[in-house]
Formats: sequence, structure tokens, C-alpha cells
Amino acid sequence: MRAEQRVRGAVLLVVAQVSLVTACSATIEDSGSNTDPGTEAEESTSSGTPGGGAPAPETAVDLFACDLEPSCDLMVRHLGVEPLAATECAARLVLGGGTGVITSLDAPGPFIDETETLVIVLGDGTGLVQTRERHCLRDDGLCDTDPPWEASSRHQLCDLEVSSSVQEACEGNVANQCFWTPWDVTNCRDVEDSTCDDIAGRL
Repeated sequence: MRAEQRVRGAVLLVVAQVSLVTACSATIEDSGSNTDPGTEAEESTSSGTPGGGAPAPETAVDLFACDLEPSCDLMVRHLGVEPLAATECAARLVLGGGTGVITSLDAPGPFIDETETLVIVLGDGTGLVQTRERHCLRDDGLCDTDPPWEASSRHQLCDLEVSSSVQEACEGNVANQCFWTPWDVTNCRDVEDSTCDDIAGRL
């Protein structure tokens, strides 16, 4: 009789342990499946770039409207750069350490496809640079013969570098080898706008 009671007690203990294990397993599985999908979405996007898009570009002071007197003739780049006298004038201005104004027009074509560059030589190896563009790339004859310029670019301060070979050519008056163009500027960085009065005071 006592033996039967012991067996029954052991069986009941095993059944209770099995039921407890099953209940715990079910609880763990339920807790894993109840993850808030909204939380997962937030975690997946929390490291992304903030939305809203890029800010609208600021309007810069238009230095082209300052009526600055160019120190050299306007140089134009189409198939090549002309006139060469303008490029020599620019090289001597940059090398001379003085201040002045250099202008250029990039016009690869066809039709009207122009970028104008204004370089204000500051005399310390740097120049204040601004560009503006206008385009009318149509072959149906409906292009405006004088389309308006788009808004001028931000003001940039650039390094005006002249290679040693060009410097030697200028010093030796070697024909067609003493030249510099606004497309040779380097290390350009945005700076705060200057006004026309600011520029006049530095020239």
C-alpha cells in the first residue's frame, strides 16, 4: 500500500514539473512575438539623415553688378582661350602681388551655354571668386539672343597659384608661355559675402 502511494506521488510530481516547464516556454515565446513593430521601425530609422530636404540656396551679393573695372581684357574659352594677351596680363597681375580684377567667359557651345567668372585678386595669393551662368540649348531658333543670367554663385575665397615654369616664362618674356586663367584657381571655400563697397576698399 505504501509502495503504491509512493509511486502515485512520484507520478504526480513529474506531471506537475512537465506542466510548469510547458507554461514557461509558452510565456517566453509570447513575449518574443509581441515586439512592437513601431519600435522596430523607429530603431531602424533612428540613425538615418534627418528629413526635410536641403535648404534653399541663399542669394549672394552680385559682384558682377559692382561695375568693377577689369585689369585685363575678358578672356574667352571656346576651342581654346583667347586672347592670349589677356592670359599674360592675368599671370603678371597674380605674380606681381598687386590687386585687380580678372574676368573670363567659358562658352563651349553650341548655342548659348556660358559661365562667366569674376576673380578679384587680393594681392596675398588669394582671390575672391564668383560665377554666373546662362543657357539656352535649343536648335529650333527660339533661343533668346540675350537670355538673362541666373543668380550668381556664393562668394568663394580661392588660392591663385602659378607654376614655377609659368613664372620663369613670365620673367624671361617667353612668348605664349606666360599665362594664367581663372580656371587655375584651387582650394576654393565659401566665405561671407562682401559688398561692392568692401571690394572697392580693397582694390
